[in-house]
Amino acid sequence: MSRKFKFESTKEKPKVNLFSCGEDFIDTDMVKGPHIELFSNREIIIDGCCGVFEYKDSYVKLNLGKGALILCGTDFDIVTFEKRTITVKGKISSIEFCV
Repeated sequence: MSRKFKFESTKEKPKVNLFSCGEDFIDTDMVKGPHIELFSNREIIIDGCCGVFEYKDSYVKLNLGKGALILCGTDFDIVTFEKRTITVKGKISSIEFCV
């Protein structure tokens, strides 16, 4: 019987840290747009909101600079709007992003 030949490289393999949370890990192109956090269908926080286009009990249209975010549902309430961060609570049934 013949033996199988195994080749092992002596070259060092580059180590990659997949779970890094440092500043060098964040891609700057990814940070340019708005940051959206959704908590169930009851609350949404948007960092990077430039203003409010329309605000009704069942409809909210937010200005995100290069586009708009439309929330549909019921019982909407803008809880906070400080600097560029807005928090909207209510029963969210749909979210639409328009460019």
